[in-house]
Amino acid sequence: MKNTYTYLLAAAALLIFSCNQGPVKNITKKSKKRQPVNYANYVVEIITYKIKKGVKQAEYNQLDSMVQKSYTQKQPGFISKESGIDQQGNLLVILSWDNVIHANADEQLFVKNPLWNGMQKLIDTATIGRKRFFVNDDHSSSLKDLKPYVIEIATFKEKSQVKRDTFEKRDQQIEADYISRQNGYITRRVGRAENGERIMMIYWKTIADADAGIKDFKKDQSVVDYYKMIDWPTVEMKRFKAIN
Repeated sequence: MKNTYTYLLAAAALLIFSCNQGPVKNITKKSKKRQPVNYANYVVEIITYKIKKGVKQAEYNQLDSMVQKSYTQKQPGFISKESGIDQQGNLLVILSWDNVIHANADEQLFVKNPLWNGMQKLIDTATIGRKRFFVNDDHSSSLKDLKPYVIEIATFKEKSQVKRDTFEKRDQQIEADYISRQNGYITRRVGRAENGERIMMIYWKTIADADAGIKDFKKDQSVVDYYKMIDWPTVEMKRFKAIN
């Protein structure tokens, strides 16, 4: 009887101790998971260049794919990469990062990576152009199943007398009431650089759709006020066919 009583006391003490410790958690080895992306103000880098004369597009595409899989998409803060080519053979790379720290780190580290040596043999480094924009809204949907499509990139500034908030509010209205209703429209992404330059990336199904969109825009009376806000001498527009 005494042994039974002692056993019950021990069992009760163990039960009380277990309750005080809270629920038992499974202890597993921590896995390296990507932190949730903060789309409130992420970074988009627009990089353009040409491949060297004599280099085949297929050769470049193979190395570019290797760089993305073995390096770029493994970098902290990486969100996405898009590529395109225009009618003059200019190549486009759009890199999206979750913040400027990670964007800076990639730019500094890649030139020290052996893969960069291989890229320099294929691309004309004198033609490289690189711009960075902070994007505070993301209208992009999954585009991987929509190819082929066209990426229209316009960079510009609003006129100096136009207030930033005024322009951005009207820009949102233009997207909802006009741009998004055009034939062949897929989606749009907008951003702003530290120097005030803006970027508008519009995704179209075809070049013909993009042509019609800009042609109608210039003569549509409902957007005249928006048209007049733009400092047109600063406008630069390019179109690329998505290639990856």
